[in-house]
Amino acid sequence: MLDEVGEPKEVISYERLYRLWETGNWSATVIDFSQDARDWSEAFDERQREALLWNYALFLVGEEAVARTLTPVLDAAPGHPQSIFLTTQIVDEARHHVFFDRFMREVAGLGRDTASTLGAVDGYLTWGFRQVFGELDRLSEALRKKPKDRALLTQVVALYHVVIEGMLAIAGQHFIQRYLKERGLLPGFRVGIDNVSRDESRHVAFGIKFLGELVRSSAECRCAAIELWDRIIPWSTGVFIPPNMDRYYTEAFGFTLEEIYAFGLRSLEMKLARVGIAPEEVSLLRKEDRTQSYEERARRIWVLIGSGILGDDRREPEPTDEALEILFQGMTYSMDLEVARSLGGPIQWDFTDAEPWHIVVVDGHTQAKPGRVGDPALTFEVASGEWSKIAVNRSDPRVALLTRKLKVRGPWSAKSKLPKLFDQKSPPSVTA
Repeated sequence: MLDEVGEPKEVISYERLYRLWETGNWSATVIDFSQDARDWSEAFDERQREALLWNYALFLVGEEAVARTLTPVLDAAPGHPQSIFLTTQIVDEARHHVFFDRFMREVAGLGRDTASTLGAVDGYLTWGFRQVFGELDRLSEALRKKPKDRALLTQVVALYHVVIEGMLAIAGQHFIQRYLKERGLLPGFRVGIDNVSRDESRHVAFGIKFLGELVRSSAECRCAAIELWDRIIPWSTGVFIPPNMDRYYTEAFGFTLEEIYAFGLRSLEMKLARVGIAPEEVSLLRKEDRTQSYEERARRIWVLIGSGILGDDRREPEPTDEALEILFQGMTYSMDLEVARSLGGPIQWDFTDAEPWHIVVVDGHTQAKPGRVGDPALTFEVASGEWSKIAVNRSDPRVALLTRKLKVRGPWSAKSKLPKLFDQKSPPSVTA
C-alpha cells in the first residue's frame, strides 16, 4: 500500500482504508515477550539497553499522546467516511500504547502500571519531542473548543498525520525494524512493531487524502498548513537528538543519525507533494539546496544541530565556518531576488565575533561570499550566534533591532525593504 518511506503508491478511498483496518486487526495483549526478556538481559550490554530505552521511550509517550489527542479531530470530521476511519485510528493508537507499555514494563522492567511506566521514561524525552507534542496538545485542545474551524482542523491533521506519523514515526520504525530483522532479536517486539508500522501506513494514507481535501478547499486552509509546518519543522529536527548528541545511540544498531534524518526528510517532501504543496513553500525547506542528495542535506542539518543553531532552542548557537556557509547559502535561496536587485548594491554582514560575509546579485541570481565588499547598500552589525537564530526563525529580527542586538546601516529607502527582502511572514490567525 505504501512505499519504503510511507508514501501511498495509489489513491486509496476511505472505504478501502476501513476494510484494510478490519482485515489487519491484531492483539497487543497476546504477544509473547518471554524471548524478548532473555534477549534484553543476554544479547545487549548496558549501553545498548540505554540506547534502546531512549528510542522506545519516544514511541511509548508519543503513542499515549496521539491516542489522547485524536478525539477532537473525530469530532471535527466533516463527513461519515472520515469519522468512521478516525474511530478505527483511535483504537489503533490505544493498542500501540498498550504494546509499548507492556514491553517497557515486562521486558525492560520500568514501572508497576501505565502511569508509573510513563513517569519512568520522562527523562528520555528530548526538547524537540516536548515542543512538537506540546503543540499537538495545544492545537487539539483549541480544536476541541472550535470543532467547526476548518483552518484549525487542517493544522492538527498537518501536524498529526504528516509530521508526527509521516515523518517522525515512520522513520523511527523503519530503522528499528531493519535492525531487529538483521539481528534476529526481540521476536515479540518485532511482531508488534511490524503491526504498528502497518497501522501507521494506513493512518498516513488517510491523512494525506484528508489533508489534500482540506488544502484544496480554501486558501485559508492551505496557508494554515504551511504556517504549521513553518513553526513545527525546526522543532522536529530536535526530536531524535540523543543524550549529549552521543552517536552511539544509533550507531550501536547499524545506522547513523544522518540516515534517519535523510529518510524522514524524503518522506516529508513526498507527502507534501501528494498534498499539493511544494517543499519550497515551507520556510526551512526553502532554505536548503534541494539539488543535493537527501543524505547531504541531512548532514548539513546536523552541522547546524552541532553548532546549536537547530534542535534545541535552549542552546546558544556557536556557529562554525561551515554552519555560517550553510546559513548564507540558505538565505540566497529564500531571498527575494527583485527586492535584492532594487537595493542597488550588496548586503554586508559585519559580525562582532566572526569573519564578515556578504550577498550580491550576479547575473540574475544572489550569491553569498565570505569577506567584505565595497560600497554595500545595507550593512548588518550583529553577533554570529544572534544572526544564526534569526536565519532559522528562532528569533524575530524586529526584536533584535529594538534591543540593539542587530544594527543596520544604510539609507532609509533600503532599510524599508527589509521585511520583503527576507523570509518574514506574518502567520495567519487560525488558532486563537
